[in-house]
Amino acid sequence: MSLELLPTAAESRTNAAFEELMWALARPGLIRRLPLAGFAALAESLIDRECSFHVRHDAALAERLAETGARAVSLADADYVFAPAGSPEDVTALAGLRVGTLSYPDEAATLFAPAHFGQEPAGRGPRLRLSGPGIREAITLQAGGVDPSFWPMRESAIRYPLGFDLYLVDGDGLIGIPRSTKVEVL
Repeated sequence: MSLELLPTAAESRTNAAFEELMWALARPGLIRRLPLAGFAALAESLIDRECSFHVRHDAALAERLAETGARAVSLADADYVFAPAGSPEDVTALAGLRVGTLSYPDEAATLFAPAHFGQEPAGRGPRLRLSGPGIREAITLQAGGVDPSFWPMRESAIRYPLGFDLYLVDGDGLIGIPRSTKVEVL
């Protein structure tokens, strides 16, 4: 007799969200769809008691993440950062994200930021051209809700393999921009 365990609905949802996270980094600039909208679905698939996190301006999310046993830490010490990048003040704070070390580039932070996006011509905000691994030639998209000063800050922080990975989140939409992706503001 074989015993077959089926995943619960929650396990299926977190697995689906995790798969979308991986595909978003593998194919930068392409919009992926999450099983649920918002940061909570992403956090549910990533955060556990071995992780650290930092949340700016969302007390409910911070409380939910703390329930996982993960450690709430300063932005400079966090594995995962859930924060807006919509104002110059936000960007100044985000300049302190961990970028890893040459010995351990994988110790860099992962940033999740709210945005409004779409591929041409449907998007809002500045037009961005993405190029690099996982992109054939280039992809152009628009990302609103991200302060224009964020992109130069990101460029100065990234010295591959050092840097942070970025996910832009718009409802149930997700765009991954790994540190290996070059972003040009058009």
